[in-house]
Amino acid sequence: MVRILQDILELRNIHKSFPGTKVLQDVHFTLRKGEIHALIGENGAGKSTLMNILMGIHQPNEGTIMVRGEKQVITSPSKAQSLGIGMVPQELNLVPQATVAENIFLGMERQRGRFPRIAWQKMRSDAEQIVARLGVQIDVDAPAGSLSAAYQQLVQIARALAFEADILIFDEPTASLTIKEAERLFGILTQLKNEQRSIIYISHHLEEIKRLTDRVSIMRDGRLVLTRETSELSVDEMIRHMIGKDMKQIHVKRRRDKAGRKELLRVEGFGRKKEFRDVSFHIDEGEILGIAGLVGAGRTELANATFGVCRPDEGELYWEGRKIHIGSQREAIRIGIGYVPEERRKLGIFPVLSVTENLTMPLLSSVMKWSGIDGSRERELIGRYIDELKIKTSSPDKQIRLLSGGNQQKVILARWLAKKVKLLILDEPTRGIDVNAKREIHELIRKLADEGMSVLLISSELEEVIQLSDRIMVLHEGRVKGFFDAAEVTKEQLLSAALA
Repeated sequence: MVRILQDILELRNIHKSFPGTKVLQDVHFTLRKGEIHALIGENGAGKSTLMNILMGIHQPNEGTIMVRGEKQVITSPSKAQSLGIGMVPQELNLVPQATVAENIFLGMERQRGRFPRIAWQKMRSDAEQIVARLGVQIDVDAPAGSLSAAYQQLVQIARALAFEADILIFDEPTASLTIKEAERLFGILTQLKNEQRSIIYISHHLEEIKRLTDRVSIMRDGRLVLTRETSELSVDEMIRHMIGKDMKQIHVKRRRDKAGRKELLRVEGFGRKKEFRDVSFHIDEGEILGIAGLVGAGRTELANATFGVCRPDEGELYWEGRKIHIGSQREAIRIGIGYVPEERRKLGIFPVLSVTENLTMPLLSSVMKWSGIDGSRERELIGRYIDELKIKTSSPDKQIRLLSGGNQQKVILARWLAKKVKLLILDEPTRGIDVNAKREIHELIRKLADEGMSVLLISSELEEVIQLSDRIMVLHEGRVKGFFDAAEVTKEQLLSAALA
């Protein structure tokens, strides 16, 4: 007997414009009951805007939304929730001080009595039942902010289930998860699918798409260019449709000639309680040293100690052969170290400030004159780096939060290029960035190293570490497990060391 697949959701001929910009043009998207449907495309392709329309955050200029065969006008997120539509966003938005149970039922608290009061015991009991359906153990009385990112994400899923959502949107759900946590999530998604819930899955990890989803819809420049069964598309074909041309995969290693390189940084015996122990390494001028390891291995904590965000409890640091102490980020910047943090939106940018202000923040002394900022010098500096790094923005005065993730990252990189740092620490530099922007940033990192800048590269993507690095240091539970020549090592060898 052939199973008839029914459309539970249909977005017909959706158009959306913001002042001076067409964001969506004639988009037609369908979601079947009981399927996982991938929505992919470069940053800026229109995916987020389309989902914001479905959630009632934006209103389309034209088009129709059909939910379970009926036309709907979704004017707010609460209206979307009433229709059984829930979203698990990339940026977690729980109330950290509230308990897990309170977060799950926020806005629909269980009530009792003639004069409504919150039925705390019932709410707690119902929260435990919902969490149990996900097959995990979470203390529903614990503050949500005390949980790891993976468990906070599970609370978001539980919240969607509490609203009885049968249309679920997952936006980059594995961006901050370990391999083990991602596997648990995939199991939950499969369980939800078996319950006949319908899932829209947004991710830049195309291997995940191949493994997990039933159909793929690809967006480019505000249009939906293709919808096809996932089994009919290869990863290379997905990339080609996303960018509109064949992607030339870059597998050429940087130059291997190390003759004449001088040591720039040496760390000896670095340790910090409960984070890392007895870590020693060095970086030469123009070298890319990759740091591989699972989430929790101490990679970011080591970078923070090197940059002066925190101080190590033990160990010594040598800069250009001279023993020094870096007691603050200001001191690190002064000697020539720049840092692009993992949490770009929280720690890397000033979201309400312009592209110009974000780029020139550490450079104010170089664009000042006695009466204030030299506007012509500032504009010349900004224009040069916007052109050089191909930063896509309608104006240097545009708020940086309105740029795509890839272009935000380029602005942060431009900040340190303009500062002319000698060592650049990059923590997950391409997380949440589309394939084309990732290729451009990879090319930029290679170019900077070829020109003599040293790079300390942290990445959870083993393929990225191997492609970019000269040498790779593997950390496990805060200890160095070995150094590898990137030209010879395999992903399996790195993973084996990271799990040892």
